[in-house]
Amino acid sequence: MRQPYRIESVTLRDIGVFEHTHFDFPQIVSETEDATKAEIHIFTGPNGCGKSTVLYALAGIFGYATENLSLLNNRFRSNHSSVECMFNGECAVVSAGESKGNKVKLMNFTEHKNLSPYRILTQHESWPTIEKTDFAAFAYSGQRANRDKLWTSEIEDITDSPFKDALSFDATVRPVILAKWIAINRAKAALARQDFAEDEAALYDEALSRICRFVKNIANLNLSFKLQHSPLRVKVELEGELIDYEVLPDGLKSVISWIADLALRLESVPWKTQRDIFSQPVILFLDEVDIHLHPKWQRRILPAIQKLLPNAQVFVSTHSPFVVGSVEDAYVYRLPELERNICRDASVPETVKAIKSGAGKSYQLILAEIFDIDEEFDVETERQLHAFKLAIRQYLQNPLDDSRVMTLAQTLRDKSEELATLVSMELRQMTRLVSKK
Repeated sequence: MRQPYRIESVTLRDIGVFEHTHFDFPQIVSETEDATKAEIHIFTGPNGCGKSTVLYALAGIFGYATENLSLLNNRFRSNHSSVECMFNGECAVVSAGESKGNKVKLMNFTEHKNLSPYRILTQHESWPTIEKTDFAAFAYSGQRANRDKLWTSEIEDITDSPFKDALSFDATVRPVILAKWIAINRAKAALARQDFAEDEAALYDEALSRICRFVKNIANLNLSFKLQHSPLRVKVELEGELIDYEVLPDGLKSVISWIADLALRLESVPWKTQRDIFSQPVILFLDEVDIHLHPKWQRRILPAIQKLLPNAQVFVSTHSPFVVGSVEDAYVYRLPELERNICRDASVPETVKAIKSGAGKSYQLILAEIFDIDEEFDVETERQLHAFKLAIRQYLQNPLDDSRVMTLAQTLRDKSEELATLVSMELRQMTRLVSKK
């Protein structure tokens, strides 16, 4: 049975490019045999259409009490700005206060019994005295790879709350704490093996092993974490070579950073129900998940997330057709061009339709349906193809001189074998039509 802690819909009023826009998030019924995988919702569209704004608004429902909501606050256009969210059957609202015009951004919150435990967790600084929770929400941005070093000078317990900056997107990953967590796990596993406690050592190894398998599923690379004792620091073993984390490719660092940070937070959360940490009820926001990733990796990132986090509800923004077309049992929300994104009748919300994901469709079809790209070639080649086809039409109307057609045909033939085949087909068709005349 699916975990009940899920966002069912959201309505944005006077926020960013949205005047009054509504999104429904249908619960996904698996059409495959494997129903144990994350529920994924994908936002895509042109630059400036509001993809990130939707994620900031959704995250704002859970983190309204934290200072990290500047990402959402900065998009509030008036003191009437608000986010209304249906969560677990009830309505929660975040709105701008009357002092918005004075740049004192007061957040008003409608009490919500299912959010109240998480509300306490996000605003509490005294850790670990906070109460237990049924679910948790986290937000990450792929817009920049983490260039900080995984460095630590000591092995000691982590005292930071797992909810600190958890919804900040850009500041969620904490390199020093991440390094300390890896070092603790490596050290405890080594000590357990020293005492011949293999079962205990395996428990310490489990989270890091799952992270490494996650990376393997995406990048097809063998990776593990090592603890160097002098000086004390975390190293990465990649395909048998021991290297510093900071010299890894940006795409690999980006993936490792956010998934490892998520693992350490999940391990530290005071869950009401004890189970595998990756199977806990989680709501995850990933902004520009495809940044820094090769197209091969873009095709694999969401399937890997679906497999790793079976009870998660995941909201993703992307520009990549490879991400959109990579998963079954997901929904895509195509945000319109900026000039069409304003709802003229403010009393009636504009609804963005949920479209079933593109798995099983060609990338060309996805480009046409989701991204409004019908062209198959670069801009200059498309211009030449258009001129070639226009020259054919003109020649068919008056078949006396085909020199322009042949000149354009040769230009295209010289570009590639694919174009040469296409040109030959067009010329054969032209010859048949002329012969009929």
